Amino acid sequence: MKKLSLLILFIILLSSKGFSQTIPVGDYAENIARMNQLLGISDDLSSFTQHPLNSAFNSKGDSAIQSLVASKNLVPKFKLFGIPSSVKVLPFTWLNDYNSKLPFGYNNGPLYPNVGYQTMITGGIFIKAGILNIQFKPELVHAENSPFLTFANVQANYKSGLIPSFFYIVNGIDAPERFGPYGLSYAGLGQSKITLIYKNVEVGVSTENMWWGPGVQNSIMMSNSAPGFLHWTFNSSNPVKTIIGSFEWQLIGGRLEQSGFLPYDPGHLVYDPGYYIPKPRVTRYISAFTANWHPKWLDGLFLGVSGYDYMNKDAVYENKSFLGKLIPLFKFSSTSLNSINNATQGDGQDFAYAVNIRQVLEKYNAEIYFEFARNDLAASFTDFLLEPEHSGAYTVGGSKIFTLHRDQYIKFTMELTHLQIPDTFLVSSEPSWYSHDVNPRDGYTNLGRMVGAGIGPGSNSLMLDISYIRNMSSFGMKVERYVHDNDLYYLGNAGTTNFVSNWVDVSDTFYARIKLRKFLVSAEYTPIYTYNYEYLQGNDVKNKHARISLTYYFD
Repeated sequence: MKKLSLLILFIILLSSKGFSQTIPVGDYAENIARMNQLLGISDDLSSFTQHPLNSAFNSKGDSAIQSLVASKNLVPKFKLFGIPSSVKVLPFTWLNDYNSKLPFGYNNGPLYPNVGYQTMITGGIFIKAGILNIQFKPELVHAENSPFLTFANVQANYKSGLIPSFFYIVNGIDAPERFGPYGLSYAGLGQSKITLIYKNVEVGVSTENMWWGPGVQNSIMMSNSAPGFLHWTFNSSNPVKTIIGSFEWQLIGGRLEQSGFLPYDPGHLVYDPGYYIPKPRVTRYISAFTANWHPKWLDGLFLGVSGYDYMNKDAVYENKSFLGKLIPLFKFSSTSLNSINNATQGDGQDFAYAVNIRQVLEKYNAEIYFEFARNDLAASFTDFLLEPEHSGAYTVGGSKIFTLHRDQYIKFTMELTHLQIPDTFLVSSEPSWYSHDVNPRDGYTNLGRMVGAGIGPGSNSLMLDISYIRNMSSFGMKVERYVHDNDLYYLGNAGTTNFVSNWVDVSDTFYARIKLRKFLVSAEYTPIYTYNYEYLQGNDVKNKHARISLTYYFD
């Protein structure tokens, strides 16, 4: 029987074909693959709402992307467990980042909100033996973490109504402005995984970042604004074709970690006793899913849905059934149990869901997309019809490519993300996105950074990106208007005449990505003008951000 089992395993392992390493979230190859779909260069059926990607490797016209993701097989006759195998070297990247006065940027993975210099190196190997895939790509980070003015510094000397509202927010989320007074170092597994892939189905464990949703600047449900977290995954590795169209999905369960830092500087901010409520030292369990459908009758249309649920791994979690522990997402709270007005009886879960639509207009080399999400369950269908916007957030955007000459293009992208809670909170209480007033009070974060959209609770972003693309190089400018946590601002100033102190960043990022044989040189420079920093009228700051990275491809 043992020999028969080994024989069956051997046959199954030999049956796997195709590429299996992924394109990391935010990688340059991801942009090229998406552009190729709009241009009709590739026949990739990916929705581009579920990342990381690997479907581009198996698509006509995208073969050049393979050289941007991994080397050729280094050891042609290599065997693992007696099975013909391949070993590939993943690209090596050295990133250098600098902020002059204030932290700037998000979608930065393991990078910290940092002032001063910060650097990251990453690289690794990929081993494939039949259906077994081992990807090892750790990330090493060091941040100078120089001092800068935080909320505590700016608001300490003012009798501001924002201070009670500030604690109302930070009591429900683990998101420090500054991670302690000293330099920081971080070493993590990064974009690593061990999975089994049979045909188009993958199962295993991973620490890869994920991005769920059609947006390119912000993703409401899952983004790379925090370090990747350890999770099990059951997902499609490529779109699965059926008689009604193709499907993609991912179901995960994992662990979210605390930052270990206070959300404010207690040495500066004086507050009334009882404002700050310490959080329990506990990890959180997250379960989440996303699914996307491309109907075969409608070219370029992708319909998607996603959801997440997280809870403290405390006594309540431990008393759940096996399925309740594994996928509590599908046994989420009732509206009465999870109401913030029922804190003493709440079952300690936070649930959110989203729907999205993406339409590729290949004839016009363009795309449009929309995502709508809710951070609360409607009490009934009637309640949803009356106030569908309650606890809602949305992203809307699109891109258009103009062809100049062969392999030369101009691309326009615009995207708006709105996380500010609507006026319905005045009569029906609702916390800001990613925060939770009762356990789990660390919110939707990992190691102190947002698992969802990097702009954070109560914030809004409007972005316009114009780029010139030639072959594998691109040059452009991205303009963003970023409104910081309007939920905090309006809660703190309700009933006052202060309506001109919104904290707003206006930034212009000039960037270049130049492909030189086996090298990709990426550089960007961003002047940022910050209005009313930390909600103090007239407290304007001129900040500068610069980044340069060098990637070497072992092709």
